Amino acid sequence: MAITTTRSPEAVSSTRSTQRRFFPELEGMRGLAAMGVLCTHVAFSSGMVGFMDKEPNGFLGVMLQQLHVSLPIFFVLSGMLLYRPFALATIAGTRKPEIKPYFWRRALRTLPAYWVLVAVTMLTLNREAVHGVWQVLRPVLLLQVYQIDSRLVGEGLEQTWTLATEVAFYAALPLLAWALDRFARKAADPGVRVRRILWGLSPLVVIGFVYAAYTFLPSLGLYPIQNEWPPKWLGFIAVGMGLAALSAGADVAPDRVPAFYRFVQNKPVWCWVLAAGVYLLACVRPIGEPGHADYPSMAGGMTEQFLYTLFGLLLVAPVTVPNPSRAIVAAMSNPVMRFLGRISYGLYLWHIAIIYFWRGDLMPRGSFPELFAVTLGGSIVLATASFYLVESPAMKLRERLGKASAKPSVETITK
Repeated sequence: MAITTTRSPEAVSSTRSTQRRFFPELEGMRGLAAMGVLCTHVAFSSGMVGFMDKEPNGFLGVMLQQLHVSLPIFFVLSGMLLYRPFALATIAGTRKPEIKPYFWRRALRTLPAYWVLVAVTMLTLNREAVHGVWQVLRPVLLLQVYQIDSRLVGEGLEQTWTLATEVAFYAALPLLAWALDRFARKAADPGVRVRRILWGLSPLVVIGFVYAAYTFLPSLGLYPIQNEWPPKWLGFIAVGMGLAALSAGADVAPDRVPAFYRFVQNKPVWCWVLAAGVYLLACVRPIGEPGHADYPSMAGGMTEQFLYTLFGLLLVAPVTVPNPSRAIVAAMSNPVMRFLGRISYGLYLWHIAIIYFWRGDLMPRGSFPELFAVTLGGSIVLATASFYLVESPAMKLRERLGKASAKPSVETITK
């Protein structure tokens, strides 16, 4: 086994790479998802979408409401990016990533910027509502979604239930990766290992659908807090992990990738065309009222769960291939999308707080263009400050503390 620090075109043709690669197109995809989340929340708060007795504001309101599909994209991206180094090691038969540096990277990437948001919103928007230490500790510890008898999270923090789910996935990933590794390494052929990983992930998708059905039971009532618990979103994460295995398999054994991934590699734009068709189908809502943000029935909710899963798969898959097409690169790697992707975590964290600072509440009323301009502009300013003043310095601490290298080594295996 040879250890290298570069990956020349000549080396690619003669080796199987286990390098932890950077995917610029996935960064752009993160920016797209962050903008989708921002748009759907602004649409709700400005009254563009239907809610209770209010009808949506035309087809634009219908389309804006379904931008809720951006949330699953985040989970698919997390599954893809975080599991890929583990999948690569399993498929290529190399040393697995170290767990301690992995946890340090996740903690320093996630918590400092989030804690700044918690501090600011608790001292401003929620100052008069806090009457006990537990009301502060719950969001600080990301436990705000696990107390059934209380929904108190704090104004400006409503969207952070998804972060609680992400952190639960971060904690579970090494165990999931270990189980998949034990199952997949029983096969010697890398192509078979990819397929074993996919089969091993299938129960997670099933669990996600079964738990989703549970959250739509009439006995739980409308908007149950169990809807925000990690099991419902496990299927989206499993889809991302499956794409990680396919992407890693395409690097290690490009002639052994499954037919679906060959289609993704050869027809990436068609994947996005199909994703657009799935999105439009979700907009017209085969079961339920189009453009309404009300909690769906079980039939409507399960239909959306399926459509969102399919949408996430088709949208993200083309940006995971080893050599994306020019169209994909142009769409997702242009300077605007790369910038939005770079500050996407801050956009996600701050946009709800901006609405509160401007409006004082999230109730559906007002002008969409005005609220969108204020929310987008304010979020970009705060997200940029968050990235350069908090997130980037925090990520540099991992190397200074000796907890994780900023540049993981590159291993290659001669064929």
